[in-house]
Amino acid sequence: MIVSIVGRPNVGKSSLFNLLIGKNKSIISDIPGTTRDRIADYLFIKDKSAILMDTGGLNDEEPLSDFDIYLFKMIIKLKKKYIIVVNKIDKKNEEFFYSYMRFKDAIFISTKHKTNLNTLKDKLYELIQKNVKVEDADTKLAIVGRTNVGKSSLFNAILKKERSIVDNNAGTTLDSVETLIKYHEKTYKFIDTAGLRLKLKKESLDKLASYLTLFSIERCDIALLVIDSSQGVTTQDLRIASILERKHKGIIVLFNKWDLVEKDSEKVFKDLKNRLSFINFVPFLKVSAKESKNIDKIFKYVSIVEEYYNKRVSTYNLNEAFRFLSAKHHAVSVNSKPIKIKFINQVDIKPPTFVIFTNVKKVPKNYEHFVKNQLYSIFKFTGCPLKLIFK
Repeated sequence: MIVSIVGRPNVGKSSLFNLLIGKNKSIISDIPGTTRDRIADYLFIKDKSAILMDTGGLNDEEPLSDFDIYLFKMIIKLKKKYIIVVNKIDKKNEEFFYSYMRFKDAIFISTKHKTNLNTLKDKLYELIQKNVKVEDADTKLAIVGRTNVGKSSLFNAILKKERSIVDNNAGTTLDSVETLIKYHEKTYKFIDTAGLRLKLKKESLDKLASYLTLFSIERCDIALLVIDSSQGVTTQDLRIASILERKHKGIIVLFNKWDLVEKDSEKVFKDLKNRLSFINFVPFLKVSAKESKNIDKIFKYVSIVEEYYNKRVSTYNLNEAFRFLSAKHHAVSVNSKPIKIKFINQVDIKPPTFVIFTNVKKVPKNYEHFVKNQLYSIFKFTGCPLKLIFK
């Protein structure tokens, strides 16, 4: 069963959505029309479950307008089950609510103070007849990047249907939009995110959207970093790539809008990769959402990164490899004391995490880079920022 929250802008739909699912997923703002894409999540009430959907507002300004009546009649005509919910009772007087009395069994709530929320949940519980199948994903993928690089267009090209709003204006997608899809018997959760702007005004919507994008990055396993190849790798792109590396997320770089690259395409490709040399362990792919170029190859790279993200290397193989390296290469020194690896062990996956025991209290950054490079060289770990813990 799907439960949709509908109504005019700025009546508290997103606040109610967040309260019902028990987490902050939709952007809440006093600015009408903040929610532009459909946002959905699982709704659990006691032993029942449904899909709850938050929607963009329907334009009107009056407290109870002709449009509200029209919307109500349309729901009746479509023979949909419904609940009339009147929000913000903490802000209005009795006179305001008199006009709503024509709706029988209307539930008056305040999302701010959580007034009558349990009454609403009880009514929803009555209406939910069949539980939805709660599907989780084998791997969670987030499409990330700065604004206006074609993330939503790419998202739609991957899904082969219109799911996110596609617009040439920067920042059209404010919320993160999630979709479960199957590919080769695996279920993937795709998260299309708002563009990241890392220097923003204190209370701007873009800042709120950026927070949600960072939250999506936290939850994902692999990030598809979308870069506008016609504009080159910007400082903002580098910052986002650094965030992904620091969070140890799997990374695939997609150079989108490749159809706009007209001359010296191989040189452009090489230059783009060189700008991202600090993540040279990741796959780079030239794509065009507009022309559907190389879209089908994305899953090939996802499978590769997914395999390495879940890879475990035996303790024996790790220690043998570094014993061999120690014999062949001069070690980095700290206070004239050569650093030696006493023991190395992989303790976790997603991300691949290694605990490394050495003969010094603190290893310098160049030695950490040396160890990472050796792990990439010997064991690949394509697309996976490795997590190293030195002891």
